[in-house]
Amino acid sequence: MKKILLPLEETDRSLKALHYVTRNYSPDEAEVVVMMVDDTLGYSVRSDAEAAALAALDEKLEVIKASLEGYKVTTKSAVGKTGVRITRAARETGADMIVMTKSSKDDMLSSIGSTTEYVLNNAPCDVVIVCEAVNSRDEYRGLIYRTATAVVNLRGLLGDKQSECLLPSVNVDCNYHFDVTVGKVRFYHTAYNPETRNWDLPPMEGQEVARDMVAGESVDILVKADSTDGKADRIRIVNRDMKKEAVFTFRITAAPKEQ
Repeated sequence: MKKILLPLEETDRSLKALHYVTRNYSPDEAEVVVMMVDDTLGYSVRSDAEAAALAALDEKLEVIKASLEGYKVTTKSAVGKTGVRITRAARETGADMIVMTKSSKDDMLSSIGSTTEYVLNNAPCDVVIVCEAVNSRDEYRGLIYRTATAVVNLRGLLGDKQSECLLPSVNVDCNYHFDVTVGKVRFYHTAYNPETRNWDLPPMEGQEVARDMVAGESVDILVKADSTDGKADRIRIVNRDMKKEAVFTFRITAAPKEQ
């Protein structure tokens, strides 16, 4: 039986590594070590702050563990430099393989992140980088909205229903107004890349690439219309929670013309 170390973060992109494991290995073929690292604390961290961080990670890991029904799963939480902790965990657990994405950050679609680069250079075992290329028919598997206003309900990242959606992108500068009533979501604005044939480039200079929004917030975001090779920029909203739903209302209106 192969022992697979699966380092994850609470992002849709990171969880693609989990889906890769369940698609390619049955419970009889693989034992999974699911790991999460908090790299936000400094080296002089107090013991109580570290304990709180580990407890928060352990809670998330239990949610992920429950989704891997049938597999033998162990969890591992850590505080510190993510790449260092991953390679150390691979040695400590005797992992045969590490499975991860190029980067856990959804706004770094076309480059390898520093953590993945470190693991590739220092891992004591094989490292599988999950392919994230768009499928052959260029299909988008989330919800697609074509109206200027709607109420949206997105399931958690580990659910069996859509956890993200695309909003309309039109050929005029627009204001996107959001009212979040439940959960937490992230707004992404990306441009088409003709080399990769995917939406993995930042938008025109001066525009927001990503914006977090939580329940109780009302947010306005200016989107300046742009396209590449006839393909409009992509406006995507992702539920950032692994298990809980997110609900928000959006309204798109033409932006006032600059004087």
